[in-house]
Amino acid sequence: MATPRKHIVDQENFGFYHVTNRCVRRTFLCGVDEVTGTDFSHRKDWLERRMFELCETFAVEIYAYAVMDNHYHIVLSVDPKAPETWTDEAVADRWIKAYPGQLDLPENRKLRELKKQAIMADKDRLTTYRKRLGNLSWYMGRLNEPLARQSNLEDGCTGRFWEGRYSAQALLDEAALVSCMAYVDLNPIRANMAQKLEDSKHTSIHCRLDNIKQQEPIKVQAYLDSPTLPVLSSDKSLPLALSLKDYILLVEWTGKSIVYPHKHAIPQGVASILECLNLQQNHWLKHIQQFNENYCHVVGHFQQIKNKATSLKQRCMRGISAAKLVYRDSK
Repeated sequence: MATPRKHIVDQENFGFYHVTNRCVRRTFLCGVDEVTGTDFSHRKDWLERRMFELCETFAVEIYAYAVMDNHYHIVLSVDPKAPETWTDEAVADRWIKAYPGQLDLPENRKLRELKKQAIMADKDRLTTYRKRLGNLSWYMGRLNEPLARQSNLEDGCTGRFWEGRYSAQALLDEAALVSCMAYVDLNPIRANMAQKLEDSKHTSIHCRLDNIKQQEPIKVQAYLDSPTLPVLSSDKSLPLALSLKDYILLVEWTGKSIVYPHKHAIPQGVASILECLNLQQNHWLKHIQQFNENYCHVVGHFQQIKNKATSLKQRCMRGISAAKLVYRDSK
């Protein structure tokens, strides 16, 4: 029996999630169509820009992402309580930005202001919008629907663009979060679309490497030594205990080990990172390569997965066996 998303995504408390969505019939509607040869790769730019724009509207921050030819992955945090601290004007502005319609046009500036004032005067609407701006499903809806409409308009057709609603995994601890981030960042390498991180376009690791290049030379080392933050961070972003330098080192070595499977002796730096994350060195590669197959609704320590299964009154939940292998204190 499928587990309802409401039991996976906490609507009241801060949490980390891995969300995915796939194009209808798994066709290459965001890449190069293998049958017709038509290139739809520009739609990856649409999706990438849109996910960042919405982070400035919703209480969502992106830690990793990968836009592939027929699907995408995003690792993000959601804070349902954050909108409670926003002013009424901020809520109204953000809602209009999420659903602009014709209000973005310069000639409709006065109409936009009138709509904002109408929202601010209606306390019930404000309460509803405030809750929606901290809701993952509303974020995903505003991400998927405009891309589907824009793509169908470009193709001169109607109908579904996405196979269905998004799927979500709850990431229950930092080891699960970092593992999922690495899994997502390495999607192009695992799919044999790239062999180096620098060539993994439309991914968060590519974005992070570009950000490093944009730093002043004197500030690069301090930037690398700083904690890993969301790709688009704010003053209230929750940093990882792992430094950016260590995260890149971990992902880079894992990627090389996937490309060159017989040359994957773990260097001391990577071994130390895995130890800090409470993860087994000898199961890390399999953990990343089989991440999607090993876990379903939740990722974390096996006891956390057991507790989640108990709370949902389920006898078992996929991921317990994999977690027992990869976590150091499971032995």
